[in-house]
Amino acid sequence: IHYHIKSHSYDEVVENYDIGVNNWVAVRFEDEWFPGEVIEIIGEDIKVNFMIRARQQSVNHFKWPLNTDCQRIPIASIISKISPPYPISSR
Repeated sequence: IHYHIKSHSYDEVVENYDIGVNNWVAVRFEDEWFPGEVIEIIGEDIKVNFMIRARQQSVNHFKWPLNTDCQRIPIASIISKISPPYPISSR
């Protein structure tokens, strides 16, 4: 299933969000951003279950990877809280 994430402009990392478990966040990795669901808070870090781009050039279409991509990252890496994704196809 492919999912759509509402479009945002992510030019700067934004800090001091009230982040909680089950929140959706956009996280910067190098020159790109990826959506994910917060599954654990560990001090100044969070553990996030990330989605991947559905297509190479896709801006807002994501899907779940074949293997779960959970990573521990600093809260400061969060760009923004985002709305949960919604399905756009059954592929």
